[in-house]
Amino acid sequence: MKKLILTLIFAFATVCGFAQKAAVDKDSVTICFQLASKTAGEKATLIYSDYTACEVVDLSPTTDSEGKWSVKLPADRTIHIQLWDDNKIEGVVWGALNLFCRPGTKAEILLDDINDRCIFSGENAAAHNAQVEHPLKIANFHGRMFGMDINDAAQHIRDIYKNNMYNIDTLYASNPNLPDSYVESLRQMARYGYAFDMTQNIKGHIFESMGTILEQGGNTLPDEYVAMFREVETEELLCPKTPLPIDALKYFSDVDALEYYIQVGIISEVPEGVTDSKLHSFSTKCSVIDAINASDEIRQIMKAGSFLQVCGQDITPERERKLQEELNPKTYTLLQGYINSQKTRFESASEEEITALAEMPMDSIVNGRDIFQKLIAPYRGRVIYIDVWGTWCGPCREEMAYLPELHEALKELPVTYMYLANNSPEELWQKSAKRYGLEGDDCVNIRLPEEQQRAVEEYLGVQGFPTFLLVAPDGNISSNKAPRPSSPTSVREAILQLLK
Repeated sequence: MKKLILTLIFAFATVCGFAQKAAVDKDSVTICFQLASKTAGEKATLIYSDYTACEVVDLSPTTDSEGKWSVKLPADRTIHIQLWDDNKIEGVVWGALNLFCRPGTKAEILLDDINDRCIFSGENAAAHNAQVEHPLKIANFHGRMFGMDINDAAQHIRDIYKNNMYNIDTLYASNPNLPDSYVESLRQMARYGYAFDMTQNIKGHIFESMGTILEQGGNTLPDEYVAMFREVETEELLCPKTPLPIDALKYFSDVDALEYYIQVGIISEVPEGVTDSKLHSFSTKCSVIDAINASDEIRQIMKAGSFLQVCGQDITPERERKLQEELNPKTYTLLQGYINSQKTRFESASEEEITALAEMPMDSIVNGRDIFQKLIAPYRGRVIYIDVWGTWCGPCREEMAYLPELHEALKELPVTYMYLANNSPEELWQKSAKRYGLEGDDCVNIRLPEEQQRAVEEYLGVQGFPTFLLVAPDGNISSNKAPRPSSPTSVREAILQLLK
């Protein structure tokens, strides 16, 4: 691919009239984009951490007839945004751009696809333009530690971190006029990449060796795992003195889980007489989080995230009292607002909508919600267990190996299994359906056109593969993070809860 030569020409943005003053909500960040060629229909990819929802969000904005798109992102703190185009613009190729934007600010991006230039304006323009003129790839070890010895993987992660920091220092020494904010953002990403990879390494090896640990009579982590975790779990990494990168949410989740294993043991018994085991689990996690060496701000993020992971969107009176006890008013309000918005987003279609959709040919529907509602309409009255997967996805295939056990666990329940295939060649998709038993009276195996599949995934909030969802008999999506087939007991409990 042609290498992009980028220059900083601030006057160009002014001449084009793109850098216009605009009011921005104090609790959001606005990203405005324009192609100099005014080409319509070009897609970009935008990923950011929504700390109000404790999740990473993936958006795909598309240029309009003027070559523009604009998105407003919720932000109650400085957020890290990754942005790149889909390499469909001739002659222009981006690497991922890492934007750091404070609430109440606006980032304006002019991509001059005619002259191969990218220009930022706005409050954070200096750091963003420096990144374009002096790009530096922060290496990581994501996902490669599995199948390796834990200590070998850890050493690789340490070496990558040292090399990242060396490259940053070298870049700064060669360009002493670089904005400090850009250099610090590079160092921050390197630090978090190191911590993220190390906690992933430990968690991954815990899952691989869980059986051995239990067979040997242990119920806590081996000392070497704890020492390795303490190596990266520091005040510097957890205190949000600088913008928090996308990986931070996953890292906080890993820290929570690892501390839980250390403090209460790998296996935690639910005491007799406890009627709400999920509330008990959330309460225990809150106690663990309170013991972590982190700022109050980070603890609030971790507690809100833990509630969503353990209890989902179901706030009973008891759980509400616990939330009010654990969360400050701001975080509690944000969490409630997120849950309410999700319930509204995922509520079932009305009878009028279902009737109207039934009369529309499937290939004429472009809205993700409408496509999804048309797909599930024939199965109203039953629980629908949905698997968003791909023939190319190793973890997807691994989960499908557990389908016989899952079907056995749910055999007397009114459940329909729906499989939505992502980017899967038809011949391989058909062979996979036979191999894994995705056929039968209670199975619906679907391969939508690419645009429709993307629209459905955006509506459902799919962030990775496989993703599992549960749809209640009334058509409401009860969870877009349902238990996996490899946990058939958990799937059964969730379905029985819906059937009540």
